[in-house]
Amino acid sequence: MSSDLGGEGQFMDLRGKAAFITGGASGIGLALAKRCAAEGMTILLADIEQGALLSAAQLLRGEGVKVFTYILDVGNLDQYREVANSVLSEHGAPHLLVNNAGVAWKAPASGATPEDWRWMVSVNVLGTGYGISLFVPAMIDSGQQGYVINTASITGLITSPGTSAVYSATKHAVLAVSETLAHELRPHGIHVSVLCPGSVATNITEADRNLPAEVERSAITAAAEEERAFTRSFVSNGIASDAVADQAFAALAERRFYVITHPEYREEIETRHRQIEAAIAGEPASDVGLLQFAKQMLNLQPLT
Repeated sequence: MSSDLGGEGQFMDLRGKAAFITGGASGIGLALAKRCAAEGMTILLADIEQGALLSAAQLLRGEGVKVFTYILDVGNLDQYREVANSVLSEHGAPHLLVNNAGVAWKAPASGATPEDWRWMVSVNVLGTGYGISLFVPAMIDSGQQGYVINTASITGLITSPGTSAVYSATKHAVLAVSETLAHELRPHGIHVSVLCPGSVATNITEADRNLPAEVERSAITAAAEEERAFTRSFVSNGIASDAVADQAFAALAERRFYVITHPEYREEIETRHRQIEAAIAGEPASDVGLLQFAKQMLNLQPLT
């Protein structure tokens, strides 16, 4: 099934255009790659796991899809620069950039180790930032318009209880970057959507299988095997990755920013925002002029 994506009366045919997808060998990344393939796109697939990457590419090529693969640890800037240079020289700026690679690990704010922070921030935050820095300027310069999808989490919209503090912090960061990027790219005709899924049936609970060499396994927070088994079982009952990909593409077609796959979190999202609104009190302070200036200078229409 193929659909033209566009906005403001213009339709953009994705056929033959390139999609660069990180974390593309499994889970949501692979589901998005399949969805891009259904649109007739050329798939530029990046992942840290060589075996899984080759299997994913073989699967897609078996369906007649044009696929190019890149071994990539998104938290490694030197490696990312090398991959980006290859992509830009061989394929030009991607029409769709998907910053999807991410890791999840249980680490409470009061008990997380420095290595927990280093690992998750490196992949989830810096990996997203590197993707934006290395590709978005070229996308703007190409004048072709296009799309960016950043994978955050429902924990980027709420305060997640328990032991997800570090992970939640990284996903709040991805959401904030995505919101500002969406405003920045509107004048260039590039649409940004941010994925905020709840539980999805992926292998994210085994994130430590790709622990970088510079992070000692003994230095990250250890979970008891029974706790990991419970989490693994809980996540396995989540929605299918393909459903997330379909919702993401529907958002692109409708030029929607937020992609919230699990409506059951609505009350928690509303409660958090009500608490923030309730904390605003008193007379205007010193930022009135600054805020007015920002509104005049920036493209701050509401994001849908």
